[in-house]
Amino acid sequence: MSFPILPVGVSRAWLASWQWTDDNIISATLVASSGILSQTINDLLIIWQESPWLTGLALTGGVSALVTGVYSAVRNAGQHSGRQNQAVQSTLDALPDAVALFNPNGQLTAVNEKLSRLMPLRIEPALYPDMNAEDLYSQISPDTLAIEQARTRARESAGDLDSTLSFELPSYGKRPLLVKERPTGNGGKSISVYGTNHLANLRFSDPLTALANRTRLVHELAQRCSRTRGELALIIVDLRSFRQINDSYGRAAGDELLKQTALCLRRAMPENALIARTGGDEFAILVESDHHRQAIESMVADLLQTLRRGLNVNAMNVPVRASIGIAYAPEHGNTVSTLLRSADSACAHAKHVGDNTLVVYNSAQQKRAKRRHQLEIGLQQAIEKNELSLQYQPQIDIRSKMTCGMEALIRWHSSDFGSVPPVDFIPVAEETGIINRLGDWVLNQAVEDYQRLARFGMSPAMLSVNLSRKQFQGGQIVMDVDRLLTRTGFDPGKLCLEITETALSSDSKLLKKQLLELTSLGVRLSIDDFGVGYSSLLELRDYPISEVKIDRAFIANVMTNTHSQDIIGAVVDISRSIGAEVVAEGIENQQQFDQVALLGCDRAQGYFLCEPMSATTFPDVVLSR
Repeated sequence: MSFPILPVGVSRAWLASWQWTDDNIISATLVASSGILSQTINDLLIIWQESPWLTGLALTGGVSALVTGVYSAVRNAGQHSGRQNQAVQSTLDALPDAVALFNPNGQLTAVNEKLSRLMPLRIEPALYPDMNAEDLYSQISPDTLAIEQARTRARESAGDLDSTLSFELPSYGKRPLLVKERPTGNGGKSISVYGTNHLANLRFSDPLTALANRTRLVHELAQRCSRTRGELALIIVDLRSFRQINDSYGRAAGDELLKQTALCLRRAMPENALIARTGGDEFAILVESDHHRQAIESMVADLLQTLRRGLNVNAMNVPVRASIGIAYAPEHGNTVSTLLRSADSACAHAKHVGDNTLVVYNSAQQKRAKRRHQLEIGLQQAIEKNELSLQYQPQIDIRSKMTCGMEALIRWHSSDFGSVPPVDFIPVAEETGIINRLGDWVLNQAVEDYQRLARFGMSPAMLSVNLSRKQFQGGQIVMDVDRLLTRTGFDPGKLCLEITETALSSDSKLLKKQLLELTSLGVRLSIDDFGVGYSSLLELRDYPISEVKIDRAFIANVMTNTHSQDIIGAVVDISRSIGAEVVAEGIENQQQFDQVALLGCDRAQGYFLCEPMSATTFPDVVLSR
């Protein structure tokens, strides 16, 4: 059945989705605002007929007045710029939804009264000419992280750049907001905002654990930060072993672990605490001020003990490793964003400290977290901005005293931070996954530099390049090396890939398989920093190793510490038995060089012998030895 209102027929079927206004209406408004009036009022009515919200007006008989008003606005829009702006504003205010318009430059051009009421700050385009969509979202939603994540998910699910983005945001009120963002016909953008009612309960809960979700947490946090005069504790719990359990026992076991963790949190925390699942393996707990800090931290410590002892997952006792961060309001932040950031920073620091660790936020953590974030952003652009370079440290044959190889060492001179030591940015690259791009760049650049030296008639016997254990986890390293050797024609017998001793224990079966595949390509393999990972010397026999590099910690006191001498001697003996050479790294003086020679090492490197240098300097230094 339809309701005949003027020439427009309105179907009951629109009721199913009435809260979503078709943005073609807003696009038509932009057309009117720019004076392009080729579209007739009948075309506009046809577009409106496709709009879900028109049903509500039809049922109440209000559409006739609206159509009459818009017809008048469109008819008179081109007569005068002042009248034009007034007509556009009147049209927007007549819409039953909260709407904002942006021009092709991304600047706010119009906002209607309904959207203004959603914002704590009165926004007028004339007063804020540079306001963009991100600024608008920050006015209607208190959670900047949720905004970024929601828009990212919407973009990923969109079919193309011209698709409408639909997503949900937490608001400053009790209910979340539904947002629809769409490009308009003139190259600009329209944003429509809707409140939710009937889906409120579903939107606020996590269906798997029946806990609150992140949206509910943000809403409660906003309200409690504003009304609580005492102290408020925000606790972030990150499960470190969730992915391992998911991979080992399947998704069903992973889901059961999350459910059991939710029950454990309910038992461990006070009845008035708000417990939420905020991510795949992350939970958050909100506790008000009737509990002292010492009591809260004692409860959290007991929680860690319970998780460590294990949870019942499908009749199995599964120990759970977790990292927990705590932030207190108002000391560590009195707004949603600052308190969340402080708690997340504390949790991130707990991850660095180790499993089953509790960390309370302090400002030093925040500085480290900010620095780490800045390094991450800088690393993302370092390759494109040509900020990375390689230096090479010669390896010296102990018997002949001649250069027999060179090790590639990465350097980063940032335009923002200056010279950044590898010890600062390599861990960031590994944690964020940037290490794969970084490692690939190093390998390709080192081979290119080596081949350039060869064209000058100076090619050392061996090129050593470090690999991160993270590069083996992706399963692509063998293919990458094979592709490089094929493309460049580089002699694989002159390439030595170094991995740290600690990498041997990460996933021995997978690692051994990849190491065997690499040696089948003809490259050599080296164990770097041997002696600090507490591996058994006999484990060296399990890997296709051509070289063992003794960690500098044993070289530093080799003259006075008999224990270090015994370890170096044992490494030399085992290496000989498997056909591997021994390199002493970190040689700082003549006495150390002489001592490692007596202990049977084959090669040495260190600042005493030669400092790292650029590839262009390498021939002059080596030829002068």
